[in-house]
Amino acid sequence: MPVLRFLTSVFALVAVVALVADATPVLYGAKQFTATTVIGYWQELAPTSLAAARTAISASTFPWVWDPVVLSVINLPTPVLFGLLALVCGFLGRRREEMKVHIN
Repeated sequence: MPVLRFLTSVFALVAVVALVADATPVLYGAKQFTATTVIGYWQELAPTSLAAARTAISASTFPWVWDPVVLSVINLPTPVLFGLLALVCGFLGRRREEMKVHIN
């Protein structure tokens, strides 16, 4: 599936860019390595969107879905989460071998 292969490259690109952004201060000797979480980036870039997502998910599903389920996923470091998404999409979108079965 070409869409999954495209998503694999996008997710891998996001993972690499996030890793480089987190590792750059370490290379300059400014501070220790700390991987920024997805919720950290989300809170920094669009806090009202995060609050709206929390409200929408809690309103449309059970309230416990946001706190243990969604929050545990978006608390992962960004390179790890997007790297895992790239691996899953890469596995599901791989080209499969064509089996040639001949019945005599």
